[in-house]
Amino acid sequence: MKLAMAATTMGIVSITLAGNAGSHNSLSASPTFGTAPLEVTFSGTGSGDSEGIMLLDFGDGQTDDSISPIRTFTRTHTYAVAGSYTAELKSGAFGGQRATTLITVARVTITVQ
Repeated sequence: MKLAMAATTMGIVSITLAGNAGSHNSLSASPTFGTAPLEVTFSGTGSGDSEGIMLLDFGDGQTDDSISPIRTFTRTHTYAVAGSYTAELKSGAFGGQRATTLITVARVTITVQ
């Protein structure tokens, strides 16, 4: 299921939900535009699935895999180089002994000048 783009005071956030319709995934960022180095604060909510895993991909080659799937989170990340970055919140079932497939459940674009 895909939700329409929503305008917020922090920028344009496009949220894509995957999995069950009752999913609680969300991701926001502030600011979404600025000059390098740009420190961005990300906030969101995990999937609500205690057996799941979450990953925040900042879009610049760095990730944070310490996101709890059952709690809200806040993370700060600094973009050092100008460019357009798509930060993605990814979710998946716990893989156990095998690799799990992560699905993008929310995204936000960050523009650094």
